[in-house]
Amino acid sequence: MRYGHLERISVRLRTLAPLFIGSGETLTKKEYIFDSRKGLIYFPDMPKLSRFLKERGLMQKFVIFLMDPGQKDLKVFLDHQNVGLKDYAGFIRYSIDAGEAAYSQRFRGVLTFMKDGEGYPYIPGSSLKGALRTAIGAKLLQKDVGWDYHRTNVERGIQNYRGAKKYLESEEKSLNQKIFEILNIKNPKSDERLPGPINDIMRGIQVSDSRILDHKQLTLIGKYDRKPDGSYHLLPIFRECLIPGSEAHFSVTLETSILEKAGLNRMTIEDALHTFSDMYYENFEQFFRELPEDASVQAMEGVDIIMGGGTGFVSKTMTYNLYQDRGKALQLVCRILSNQFPKHKHNLDVSKYKVSPHILKTTLYKGQYYQMGRCELVFE
Repeated sequence: MRYGHLERISVRLRTLAPLFIGSGETLTKKEYIFDSRKGLIYFPDMPKLSRFLKERGLMQKFVIFLMDPGQKDLKVFLDHQNVGLKDYAGFIRYSIDAGEAAYSQRFRGVLTFMKDGEGYPYIPGSSLKGALRTAIGAKLLQKDVGWDYHRTNVERGIQNYRGAKKYLESEEKSLNQKIFEILNIKNPKSDERLPGPINDIMRGIQVSDSRILDHKQLTLIGKYDRKPDGSYHLLPIFRECLIPGSEAHFSVTLETSILEKAGLNRMTIEDALHTFSDMYYENFEQFFRELPEDASVQAMEGVDIIMGGGTGFVSKTMTYNLYQDRGKALQLVCRILSNQFPKHKHNLDVSKYKVSPHILKTTLYKGQYYQMGRCELVFE
C-alpha cells in the first residue's frame, strides 16, 4: 500500500528452524521449575510465587533458599515444602518443552527469548532490519566504486597482531559508512556533510516489532557445532527458541524517496536477500557434510534468511562479499578469526577444512538437525 513516497508492506516470517532472539537474560535453576520426568520447564511469575509462598508461611524459607549458594534447584525446594503440580496454576506464567535438556547432565541455565512488558515473546523490528541491512550491504558491495582501498586496509589491519581487533573495528565502521551513509545531507549553515545515521540509506526502511507470539511456540534447544566432516560438538548452552513452523508478522515501511538514491526498492531488496542466501551457500554452507538426520527445509513462498542469535560469523558479516574471488575471501576470514580466536584452530581453515569458520551452527529439535536461525521471509 502506497502513501505518497511511502510504501507499506506486510511481511511474514516463517521459521524453518529454531530461532533465537535473545533477551540478554540467563535464568538459573532457582528461577524456573525443571521437571525432568515430564520433560517440561515451568517459568513462574515471581511476584505471584512470592505471594503464594507468603500465604503458605514459606516466605522466610524461600529467602533462605535464594540466599544459599548450596541450594540451586527451585523444584527441589518446592517439593520439600509440599508445593506440587496441583499448585502451579497459582503462580506459573507458562511452560515449555525441555527438549534434550531433559536428558542432559550439563543443563544449568536457560538463555531466554525476547519478551515484551507483559511477558509475551516477540521479535524486535531491529532483528529483522539487521538481517536486511547485511543483505543490502552485500548487494551494494557488488557495485564497483573503489572497494580495493578497503580490502587493502583490512588486509593491512590483520597483519598487526596486537592491534588488529581495534583496527578491524575501525575499518568495518569505515566500510559501513561508505556503503550506507550515501544520502549526502548537509548542514544548512556550513554546507558540510553531516556524519552518522542521518545520512544512512537504511533510514528509508522502517520495520515494526512483530505481533506478540504464543508461549506455545517456544521450546528449549541445545547448541551443536558441526564440523565439515559432519561430526559435532555439543555445548552446554540451552536457548529458549521459536519452534520451526512459527510465524511472525511485521509491517515494513519503505521511504522510496530515500531508497531510490541507492537504487533500492521492494524488488531489489528481495533480490538482495536471494543473492545473499545464494552466496552464503556457495561460500560457506556447502562445505559441511549433510547428515541423514538433517531436517529437509526450504522456502516455499518467499526467500531464505538467516537471523537471530547463535547463527555464526558468515550470516552476519559481508567479508566474503567484499571479494569476488572466494579464495582471497577465505584466506582473509581465516586470518581474521585466527587473530581474534587463536585457540579455536582457525589456522587450519584454509589448508584442512577449505572453509572459514570451520563450524556450522546447528541444533537438534525432535530428533532432527537444523541450522540455527533459518527462516523464510514473505513480502505480502
